[in-house]
Amino acid sequence: MKTRLLLIVIVLSGLLTACGFHLRGAGTDLDGANVWLLSKTPNADFERTLKQRLAYQGANLVEAAEDSQMQLAIVGYSTEKRTVARDSFGRASELELIFTLQYQLLTPHMVTEGEPETQTLNSRREFAYQRTLESGQVNEQQRLIDDMHQGVINRLLLQMATTHHLTPN
Repeated sequence: MKTRLLLIVIVLSGLLTACGFHLRGAGTDLDGANVWLLSKTPNADFERTLKQRLAYQGANLVEAAEDSQMQLAIVGYSTEKRTVARDSFGRASELELIFTLQYQLLTPHMVTEGEPETQTLNSRREFAYQRTLESGQVNEQQRLIDDMHQGVINRLLLQMATTHHLTPN
């Protein structure tokens, strides 16, 4: 019985692999790439998370640009809050948070005249704002911002890994 179950699991995993299925976050391995990180607008929480994720994905952070295989410049980021809906008194009842990251990614094989192109990643979240739970709303808002940071970092790391794997060694 155990052999039969093992055989079924092996066949199913083989079928998933054959159809191109990847777990979320798969494909972001940076294979020991030396990355130089430059930030023009430091944000302790975002950058700490980014550095941890870079290390977790196998990147080595280097101190000098000339020692790097990939250069990542964080040009800026912002979190914007918009009112999506109002209650009968005209007060905000539903909010949208928008996190925007602007960055430049450069490898030695990319030919640039001047500064590389600034790219942008966005993440949006909406939530119902209840005035009776105002203290909990602050915590919920921070949780959503942290979640948006994670989502943007995931997409950034995927782009970095793809760029790294496509560049000739």
